[in-house]
Formats: sequence, C-alpha cells, structure tokens
Amino acid sequence: MRVPQGFLFAQRGFTPDWMLVTVGVMAAVLIAGSLIRTAPGGSETRFGAHMGGLRALSETERLILFEDMGTGPDPAWSGGQRRHDLPGLGAVWMATPPDAPLQRDITLPDGISRAIISFDLIAIDAWAGARLEVAVQGRTILSQSFPSDATAHGQRRLQQADGIALRSLRAAPRQIGVTSGAEGLIEERLNVEIALDQPDPLVRLTLTPQRATPDQPAPAWAVDNLMVIAKDIPPEG
Repeated sequence: MRVPQGFLFAQRGFTPDWMLVTVGVMAAVLIAGSLIRTAPGGSETRFGAHMGGLRALSETERLILFEDMGTGPDPAWSGGQRRHDLPGLGAVWMATPPDAPLQRDITLPDGISRAIISFDLIAIDAWAGARLEVAVQGRTILSQSFPSDATAHGQRRLQQADGIALRSLRAAPRQIGVTSGAEGLIEERLNVEIALDQPDPLVRLTLTPQRATPDQPAPAWAVDNLMVIAKDIPPEG
C-alpha cells in the first residue's frame, strides 16, 4: 500500500536540527487556525493530532488504509463507481444508483485499542431537504442535511453510542463546474471522523441517502479520502 505524500510519521534514529524544528513549529502555528479541525476538549486524545491540516501519526498508531480515489484499484464498496469527469471535483467514488446505500467492511488488525475512520461525504447539487446518514455496525450515528446555502449550516443529528466518538466539519458550498446547460454544479463536502474504542475485528460502515420527499429524484453524492488508522495497545510495564 502506498502511503500518501504529506503524512507525518514519528521518526527514529536521527538527531533533529532543533532550529529547523522550531521554525517549522512556528510556521504551523501561524496556519493552524484555519487548517486544524477542532472538536470539544479531549479530541486530540481521541482522534489524534493534526499539524498544518495533515494527520500526524504517533509511535503507537498505524495507517491501515488510505484511498484518495485518484489511484489504485477500485475500492471494496458494495456499489458505486469511480468518477473523474466532473469539472473541479477530481476523482471520487460515486454512489450508483444515487438512491442506494454504500457499504464497506473494514478489517482491523489484532491487538488495537482504537480505530479512527475518516472520509469525505460529497453532496452534489439539488440537496435541499435531503440528507446523508452514517452508520457503524448497523447503528446510525450521524444524519446530515445539506441546504445548498453558503450562509446555512444544515441540520446535524448525532446519536450517542458507547465506545464511539464522532466529529465532522462541513465546508461551504462551492461551484465545481458547468453542466451541458448554463447552470453550474454545487458541491458540499462533509469531513467525518469516527473513533471506535475496542473495535470489533470487522467494522461495517454504511452510508445511506435520504430524499427530502418520496417523489424527489435522488441527488448525486460521492465519497472520497477514506482513511483508517489503528492505535496499538501499549505494552505493559
């Protein structure tokens, strides 16, 4: 598996240039306010650290899976297809048909204390009143609507679950291209992070679209940047 460029790993066996480290930290502080995603207290302990918008892995964390949809074989979702022909969107895994859920089984290694699953949900055009639901092991933990309005935040409903923590960040809607007519397409992106304590060896992730009304055509949506990080149980003593 190819590790994506830009990830920060704990390195061993070298002597750091502390002046260079200090300059790097100061630069990170200057841009952290706009790039580091935050949640209520204790989020770094649960979800791990970010630096400059990138995920930093500690010595007890391992990257298990990363899919940016731009390279590699087709991912093991229950349906959908790779799309790279929407202007301004890049390569994504598109739900096909759009009214069907996407399901993914994720195998985790033995002897881990926590798994962190993150991904981007992408709602494309005509999502007023509709929503996407996220479930783990058959239990819905997030329901997010997309109002297609840059001044609104949509409605987010979180379901509490033992051993599961969740945080999300919704980006403002943006125009990504022009259709065959004169109207442009609108993208709304939701980054989702799920922390599972003492996870099962096999985790089932399900993403389900819900229409605003039964007679409304199902709007387009996709998933991108799926990443799974496992945190090892520290040795005793």
